[in-house]
Amino acid sequence: MKKMRLLALSTSYPLRTGSSAGVFVQSLYRRLSEGCAIDVVCPADSKPVKATFDDGAAPGIRIHAVRYAPRAWRRLAQESGGVVTGLRRSPWHALLLPGLLFGLFWRCLLCAGDADLIHANWSVCGAMAGIIGRLRRKPVITTLRGSDVARATRSWLDRMILGLAVRNSRIVICVSEAMAERLQAQFPHRRADIHACLNGADEAFFEIDRAVSGGTGLRVLAVGNLIRLKGFDVLIEAVARARHRERMHVCIVGDGPEREPLLAQAASRGVSSCFTFVGTVPATDMPKRTAEADVFVLSSRSEGRPNVVVEALAGGVPVISTDLEGVQGMVRNGDTGWLVAVDDADALAAALDQAVTDRVELQRRGERARAFARIQIGTWVDTARCYEALFQTALTAGGRQHSSCAE
Repeated sequence: MKKMRLLALSTSYPLRTGSSAGVFVQSLYRRLSEGCAIDVVCPADSKPVKATFDDGAAPGIRIHAVRYAPRAWRRLAQESGGVVTGLRRSPWHALLLPGLLFGLFWRCLLCAGDADLIHANWSVCGAMAGIIGRLRRKPVITTLRGSDVARATRSWLDRMILGLAVRNSRIVICVSEAMAERLQAQFPHRRADIHACLNGADEAFFEIDRAVSGGTGLRVLAVGNLIRLKGFDVLIEAVARARHRERMHVCIVGDGPEREPLLAQAASRGVSSCFTFVGTVPATDMPKRTAEADVFVLSSRSEGRPNVVVEALAGGVPVISTDLEGVQGMVRNGDTGWLVAVDDADALAAALDQAVTDRVELQRRGERARAFARIQIGTWVDTARCYEALFQTALTAGGRQHSSCAE
């Protein structure tokens, strides 16, 4: 049978070594590309790049970088946090949105002729791909990744975009089972077409050989865009309130518009020495960062199914997390980590204090975290298998059949 040709549409995709935007999308496609031919349509960044080029690490992937503005202005989509964080960092970039969306739409429309199936990431791409799929008579699958679904609860525009994506996609994939169940209730007529495919972790995290540090200090790792949604202000406050704060050191990986206010908060609360802000680091460095941590903290106010938690668990690092829908089931209080209420700095401080003082329990929860990840999460290979099965379902429903990406 003929090899499947997949056209992928994404507002975030790493274009060079060290890029951080959309690395989980890249991880999926690199696994799928072992048997599929994949064309990725995504925004160009502010550095020189060819309009179309091959992914050197995955010969089966060809990248189409859309130039939507003068090069110096192309900072809306390809920096850490993607479009939404880019708009928070520089609100005037909203003027570039029409050009970005039209450029993605037009390039995807041109590339769709040779594709067997279109895969869209996030609801805005799903809405555009749905129109292209109708025009080109191609089946569309949309993956919703959490932030788009969360915004739809607060914004009529995002609700409309989400509705278009769901209605015009043959299959909708969610990155958590809780999200899939919520969408099935919201769109009962599409219930059978909404599925969950859980993101895996890179094999490198499972290979980490780690143990709790032998000293009395607690090495804390936190990763995310420095925006209010991620709740780093709560983490700083929690460390300030902790009884054993002098024994804690927090490494924060990520960048964003809240960097200076967070630094000022740490200084005003007298805990600057407890924090190191290292900025954005390449995805390839994260296994090493994880290996050097005793505990991982997610202080977010909202999440889909955070990949950073998946990676921490796979690395055998217990997680202290806010009690969010996308985290429940992965972080189990008293087993693989600690769950605390959103915005509850006192509860987060208490969890950190317990992690400092009870090293045996910290080690036990880390071992349970890795055991859970091996059985319940798996690697990107497992994620790719889930996608391959749904791709075949979409093609079969349209009266066409091709070899799976794994064949």
